[in-house]
Amino acid sequence: MRLQFGAVSKYVVSDGDLAQEILADKAQAFGRKRMIRSFRPVTGDGLFALEGPEHREHRRILTPAFSRAALARVTPLICEAASEHAGRMPSGTALDLNHEMLRLSADITVRCLVRSQTDQETVSWLATKAAPISKGILLRMLAPAWSPALPTPEGIARRRATHRLRQVVADLPARHMPDAGGNDVLSVLEKAACPARGQAPLTRTSVVDELVTLLIASSEATAVTLAWAWHELARHPQAEQAVQAEADTLFNSGRPLPEKLMEHLPFTNRAVMEVLRLYPVPVMPRNALREVNVGGFRFPSGAEVLINLYGMHRNPASYSDPHTFDPHRWAANTSPIALSSAYMPFSTGSHRCIGAPFAALIAPIALAALAARFQLRPTDPRHRVRAVPGVVTRPNRLVMTAAPRAGAVIGAQRGVHEQSPTT
Repeated sequence: MRLQFGAVSKYVVSDGDLAQEILADKAQAFGRKRMIRSFRPVTGDGLFALEGPEHREHRRILTPAFSRAALARVTPLICEAASEHAGRMPSGTALDLNHEMLRLSADITVRCLVRSQTDQETVSWLATKAAPISKGILLRMLAPAWSPALPTPEGIARRRATHRLRQVVADLPARHMPDAGGNDVLSVLEKAACPARGQAPLTRTSVVDELVTLLIASSEATAVTLAWAWHELARHPQAEQAVQAEADTLFNSGRPLPEKLMEHLPFTNRAVMEVLRLYPVPVMPRNALREVNVGGFRFPSGAEVLINLYGMHRNPASYSDPHTFDPHRWAANTSPIALSSAYMPFSTGSHRCIGAPFAALIAPIALAALAARFQLRPTDPRHRVRAVPGVVTRPNRLVMTAAPRAGAVIGAQRGVHEQSPTT
């Protein structure tokens, strides 16, 4: 679909094969100027805001933190954080699921990626400020390049929140508890040598830039995935019961958690994959750096391209009954990371989300850990939850009440610290 705004042409792409060409096969013909302009005021020169050799180098530096071995060592921390969060969740009280899941995901992200304990007051602050900071990123993404940054009260508050966020992140290294293998994010950043700087270590600012980038990306994306998962499970009792059955086997058995944890969560994993299909990042903007032919269609130089993941993931040509939550459609697949071009919740190509394996691990485990303890139901069944597009696709207002489940074992993550799980 082509849209014309004055002299600027915008193209909306909802076809998976075309998206694959733009994001991967012919990625060098497309830039990311809108994304860079949108994220840089928050993330500085973190991975989101880098291109070319610098992007490749920073990605190389960070890759060990997301290796199979590194992720195996964070699995106990995910279980620990989720179980502790379940212990703090009040039963019988209306909960803002967006905020509740942001608190959980921020806590997990800091523990796993930085190996730093953060007090719950700071975690709550991070959850409260994530939405306005994200909104600022979205507004910059949508605004014309020439539009001024007007000093509105809302804009001033967002800039203050961003400044405070960077201060909070800059303080994390003081509480750093390095991973035994030296492959947590902070460890790999602190020991990295950058060829662009004559093999000198990364500056303190560069380290903070990357930590802020990963904290924002992981926390918000995981939170909305979990929030939508609870929404869909409440509407689909059979799927909810299947998740609960797997959760009970792991967290309510009274036994230590098994090493290969994800092997015991096949349906929960499929439920998360289906949530990622229905509620992905809505769009990914690109700009044509030169005239380029994609799938027989010519994009002129300077054209702005919007990859419509939301539409692509609900395309009836790719999915039967595309608007229905159906985890069984993924029965033949075990990973949301490498599937067909019709499914790319983590993007694809050189800018595919580096934390995709981490995200694919957090959501099923956290969902199961909470499902072992609680059943969540909408506080007002008459309220219609709507998807609100932004940097992520979030529920407009999701208020639910947690009811304790019979047979839940308090502290059921016993023995998790002694395990060395593999994923």
